[in-house]
Amino acid sequence: MAEDWLADVRKYAADADENVVGAIVKYLGIALRNRDSSLVSFTDPEEVGRVREKWLRKKLGLTDPDNVLNEGLDWVKGLMSADRTKNRVTVYYLLAHYFGKLDLFGGSAGTSAASLGGAAAGTAAGAAGLGATAASAAPAAAVETAARSDNLRPAYAANDSDDGGGGGWPSWLTWLLLALALVALFFLFRSCTAEKPATPTAVSTEATTAAEANTAVAANAATGNAAATVAVPAGAGVVSGTQDGKPMLTVYFDSGKSAVSNDLATAAGAIKAYLTANPGAKLAVSGYNDPSGNAALNAELSKKRAQGVAAALAAAGIPAGSVELVKPAETTTATVTPEQARRVEVTVK
Repeated sequence: MAEDWLADVRKYAADADENVVGAIVKYLGIALRNRDSSLVSFTDPEEVGRVREKWLRKKLGLTDPDNVLNEGLDWVKGLMSADRTKNRVTVYYLLAHYFGKLDLFGGSAGTSAASLGGAAAGTAAGAAGLGATAASAAPAAAVETAARSDNLRPAYAANDSDDGGGGGWPSWLTWLLLALALVALFFLFRSCTAEKPATPTAVSTEATTAAEANTAVAANAATGNAAATVAVPAGAGVVSGTQDGKPMLTVYFDSGKSAVSNDLATAAGAIKAYLTANPGAKLAVSGYNDPSGNAALNAELSKKRAQGVAAALAAAGIPAGSVELVKPAETTTATVTPEQARRVEVTVK
């Protein structure tokens, strides 16, 4: 393998796997012998389309809709914006990294995104600035995916600062706080059941809006909304509810993860029925995270989580055209427990 391919990749991924780079070089083969074909032009729509179809879909095996795949392409484009010559090997490596597919070439699907951009002095994006670069390069809406701290793909789950990735937060402290929160919730539920067995009680004192009510154990009657009478899951799970008489879902995630619970397909039945009965209705999908760790990486993971839920809704039979990814004014929720904060809300607009 020519040494310059690896060196170029490491301008953006300091710990790039030499064997993975070599596998990509081997895959590209004769295309790298010609100067023009060894570069990617992000200003050429046809070229971008070929990268999406032949690399992302055919080689990486991705089945996401175009808007999700374009998120990854925009992310790489923004990351390499200061580089006039965008080597195809580097572009393909970064895309495989973004979508968590380095394992197809012998690497790790969970490679840390925090390592990108910090390989050499003078590089357009330093390690500390990666989150801002990625956030500015990608659209505000729609990808957990991810993709990346407390968004929507496995490649970014490793950077979720909820459990210590990149934020200096010790993982044992996260588990301790989680255990204390579960104990507190247990006694709170028992108290609510004993005192008011017929009246649902919200977990969060901030549950005065439809969004916060859905993160509670039950509805706050004053809001006019109703959530499922089940506890918020400690990790991944789905809670069904209503907002202003319309069905809604709150999808919860494990700390630092963007994998969507399999329960969503069943829970989405009410929303699917509502859309069938109300043609033209739209769903708003919004991702949130808890406040621990690196804010930029958390915001990226919130987006990836929202993208993952949108893809899961489409897989459940809900038309993609009915789903809109809406970035909340504040993606970080500090007024509820970490379990409640790590969520994606699906509401009827």
